[in-house]
Formats: sequence, structure tokens, C-alpha cells
Amino acid sequence: MENAIEVTNQAANPSAAQSTTPSVDIRNMNANVITEDSSTFDEVFEVEGEVKPSSKPVALSEPKESDKDKAQRTQASLDKAKVAKSASTSLVQYERKLSVEAATADTTAIIPKERKAYVAAFKAGVEKTARSTLEMCRVVYEAEQSLDKFQFKTFCEEVGLKDYSSTVRKFSAIGRVYPRFIQYVDQLPASWTNIYLITQIPADAFEECLTKGYALNKLTGAKLDELVKSTKDINKIEEPLSFDSKNSGYVFAKLLFTKKPDDTDWRAMEKALAEISARLPIKFVINKEAGEFVQARREQRYEQIKQSSKNVDLKPDLWDLGAEANAVYKVAERVANPTDKAVITV
Repeated sequence: MENAIEVTNQAANPSAAQSTTPSVDIRNMNANVITEDSSTFDEVFEVEGEVKPSSKPVALSEPKESDKDKAQRTQASLDKAKVAKSASTSLVQYERKLSVEAATADTTAIIPKERKAYVAAFKAGVEKTARSTLEMCRVVYEAEQSLDKFQFKTFCEEVGLKDYSSTVRKFSAIGRVYPRFIQYVDQLPASWTNIYLITQIPADAFEECLTKGYALNKLTGAKLDELVKSTKDINKIEEPLSFDSKNSGYVFAKLLFTKKPDDTDWRAMEKALAEISARLPIKFVINKEAGEFVQARREQRYEQIKQSSKNVDLKPDLWDLGAEANAVYKVAERVANPTDKAVITV
């Protein structure tokens, strides 16, 4: 191949191009794209064995029309390859999604009303919600009173509740006062949790609100808490505690490490809690995932001990079981001379 490849206008003189331009097989040539901004064949491809021209500045003549067309075709091919590469990239493209609210267009025509009409409509909605809550809770109360324990449990499961949950207990309390509360449904708040709190205030305070015309839904959260506390039976210490049905116990405290624990802290904690559990009707439920971590570490260390003690017999009679165990069981004392027999002490 010659050092330079002459590009001629084949469209203008095809016969001349065939006679002067030899056919070149480029299948075994090393052609590498150098830059996306290149516009000619020589700038885009690097042919193996080709002698590079001198880097000295050369006076360029006005490019022919065919050269411009070829440059445009080359640039178009590079642009196409760039778009294809961008489309096939494996990078995750993040974009903000529209919420249901943002995607919903305000197409409904609103007929303007007076302020009093909006207030009345809102209160009607609250009253409707409170009435629905009372009726729903009444169903739960009647089911609890009428069905046996198994049937009531099945009923709760079918309506998406747990028969032992605090929600069912509160629903039943609201359902119990349904005959009394339904008369003043227009004064009740919409939230069933607030309705339940009203069921727990003193009866005389409830009657006072009704006689003085003080709406029940006007009672603030602080006032409700104050009234509810006055009806608490201090003899029922378990009442403020939540019941954990899975572990069959009342949750009364939270156990915390005040520093980042290690294996020694964990072992000391287990021994202390085991001692407390043996003396008091207390059950400690340890974090499941953390317990699995500790167990895995113990198994790992056990395997390491076996690997490092392949040629040494494991002799439990030589283990130090601690001061408490040593006081009860016979312990083998290690002697300075390995040839001597172990001395057994009590």
C-alpha cells in the first residue's frame, strides 16, 4: 500500500476511479476511532503499517465538494454511533415521578357556595364519619358478647383485626356506649381514637359537658388526658402496658446498651438477665438479628479453635468453668510439669 491514499471524485468519473484506485482489503487492518470530532477518513481511521505524514503545517487548498460531502457523512455516522452508545448505556437514569395528586387534573367544575354552606357540609361529613364509627364499633361489641371465643377470633380475622389487639378492645368500649353516644353524634369527633378517649373520661364530666352545652369535640387533647387519668385504677399496674401476645407478656421496659457492645458485654448481659429471670417472673426477648450475629461469631470461633487444636485433644476435665462452677464440680488443675499427672481437687 502506498503511504498516502488519494481520494478522488468517483461520482464525477467512475471509470477513472476504477482504473486509478486499487481495491484494498481492510479486514486485517487495525482501524481505531480516534475522536468523535474527526471529519475525514485519515483522521478517523489509523491503518496498520501506514507512515504518518509530517506534522509540519501544510498549505491546504479549498476542499472540493466531494470532500465536504464525505466529511458530513462521516460526522453523521459518528453522531449516530454516539446516540446508540448513549441509549445502550447501563447507567440508571433517574427521573422524578408524578404523584397521583400531581397527575390528577382539576377538570371538575366547582359551583361556588357561601362559607356557611361549606361549614355545614364539613360538619355533616364529620357527623357521618362519627356515626359510621359508632355503628362499626357496636358490631364488634355485639359480636364479642354473642360469639364464643373461637368464633369471635374467626370474626376478627375475617374483618382484618386481631381479637387480642388493643384496637378491638377500644372498638368494644365504643360499641358499649353506643346507645348513649348516638344521641350526641353531632358533637363527637371524627377520629375513633378520640371517641375512645371520651369513653374513658369521668361520667360526671361527660354529663357536665352535655348540660352546659360544651361540645364533646371541643375537648382538647391535654384536657382529655387529664380527665382520663382521673379514672385510671392505680391498682391495675398492667393497664398502661401493651400486651405482647407472641411472647405472652406485658412490655414494661426497654433494655439498652449504653456503649457499643462486644462479645464480653453480650455474655455478661446474658448471664445477668438469666439470673434476673430465674428470680423474677420476667422474660427478656433479645433482638433476633443481633442474637443470630452473636451465635454465628461463636460458631466461627469454635471452628477456629478446632483448626488450631488439630493435634491437641480437647479435654473438658481441664477446662476452667469459673469460680461458681469450680465451687461445685471437681476441677483438674494444670501442673507445671507436663509429665506429671493432673491433681484433682474439690
